[in-house]
Amino acid sequence: MIDGVDNTVLYGVAGAGLFVLIVAISAISMHLNRQRAVSDERQVYKLRRKRVARYEDAKKYYEKFRKKIESGNTVLIDLIHDLGDDFVGRDSAQQQIAFDEAFEAVASIRQANPRARIIVVLHTLGGYARPAHMISLALKQHLAKAKAKGHYNPKREPQVIAYVPYVAMSGGTMIALAADKIVMDPTASLGPIDTIYGGFPTEAYKELLAQKGPLATQDVLVMLAHEAEKYDRYAGKVARDIVNPVHRVDEKVEHHIADTLSAGTLSHSQAIAPEDAKALGMNVKTKIPDLIYGLVDARIRMIHTRLEFEARRMEDEDGPGDGKGDDAEQAIERAIRQSLRGNVRL
Repeated sequence: MIDGVDNTVLYGVAGAGLFVLIVAISAISMHLNRQRAVSDERQVYKLRRKRVARYEDAKKYYEKFRKKIESGNTVLIDLIHDLGDDFVGRDSAQQQIAFDEAFEAVASIRQANPRARIIVVLHTLGGYARPAHMISLALKQHLAKAKAKGHYNPKREPQVIAYVPYVAMSGGTMIALAADKIVMDPTASLGPIDTIYGGFPTEAYKELLAQKGPLATQDVLVMLAHEAEKYDRYAGKVARDIVNPVHRVDEKVEHHIADTLSAGTLSHSQAIAPEDAKALGMNVKTKIPDLIYGLVDARIRMIHTRLEFEARRMEDEDGPGDGKGDDAEQAIERAIRQSLRGNVRL
């Protein structure tokens, strides 16, 4: 007991203070919970808007993200393909790595100054070997120029970074291996870079000839087997040529990654997850910036909605209609026909 002060009064004051503290903590907790709830609602709302965005809005998103990524001394190479099963020329998107896309990418890389950082965004199942090889060589040459100028430290400041939000198989993996660093989503995948010739891997021809013998095998298959073997040797040489030296494990032989991925011992469609890529020796990280996700998702949305956009435009040109039933179907059919004729750039 404090002199002149009753213990009851002290207990009352302490109790009141404790009550006020509890109320204050509860109020702060409720406020923070409400803020989190509002923030979550806004985030989900933005996500829904992007998921249902029309072509025009998706294009704005894509251009905005591209502009932000290419700020400063940065060159963006985005190989984002139309991976749909039914190709109707949706928004001029390639379905595989092709020569015209490679020419554009190589020109951009070649014209970049030695100090420029190259960002490569990959969303592809692969394609022709030579175009992918060309892009990989261009990246290798850019790194050589940077090293010659003394502006290159692949570990501290990677000059070429490849981002894989979803998938980069075959030729896409080849291009990624030329980068200083590969950044994958935890659910993303790379793939083997062995040769597929005539629809089958080289190993399949070898096993067929070994089992049946050349005389018991159709002539066309024997000839395909000979060509496939040539391409197989080419694939092995290319793989060794383009794999960035940062991708290696000290205890493994020098060309372990290149030889493993090009040997044909893996299924060509086998997915290589980030942890598998790290085990092989690749310099892989798994934290992709939101800008990269936004760029790819917006481009995919553009691909998916361009045909609808052209159908609406044609309906407007043809005159008013209810946009339902046969009118909508006919507009889409016209858009497909014109895209195949090349009159509409889709």
